Amino acid sequence: MVDQETLHLFDELYYSTYESVLTYVVCNCSNIENVKDIMQNIYLEVLKKLEKEKTFLINKAYIMGIAKNKVRDYYRFRYKNKLVSLFSFMDSKEDIYLLDTVSSDIDIESDLIKEEDIQFIWAYLKKKKVVIAKIFYLYYYMDFEIKEIAEKVHMSESNVKNYLYRTLKELNVFMKKRGERNE
Repeated sequence: MVDQETLHLFDELYYSTYESVLTYVVCNCSNIENVKDIMQNIYLEVLKKLEKEKTFLINKAYIMGIAKNKVRDYYRFRYKNKLVSLFSFMDSKEDIYLLDTVSSDIDIESDLIKEEDIQFIWAYLKKKKVVIAKIFYLYYYMDFEIKEIAEKVHMSESNVKNYLYRTLKELNVFMKKRGERNE
């Protein structure tokens, strides 16, 4: 059982590093669906280290090192087992309703977006480049600005905007066609 002092220290580390570690993992994953597993593995490793060595000082740089190793290990394991997919549907309701907060002037759907529509959107994104899924995740889920996303994915701001808005326009067309078929 973990003692209270260790839990308190873990909580402080978790809350002070979570966003930057999550950003690193999202930007370095080839599959957005793997982010949660990798994040869990990272912070489990941190907790184990805190339990094992009470005097060991863990800082943000150390946790980022764990993150780099866990991302690399995760894909090494997946490659060996040939379980690699590019992207798949998000499981949690939070992730599924990620696109419900579209704040651009492009109207994907004026009515409430149904869950099946969200699944359609993620299926559409699955067919696109992985970088597009990363941009959508960072923009809509993590509320990053375009400038921040450009820095994280090592692209120009105009490329990020182009990917985002071009994909939104395509989604708008596909959603309208889909709506017409369902009427």
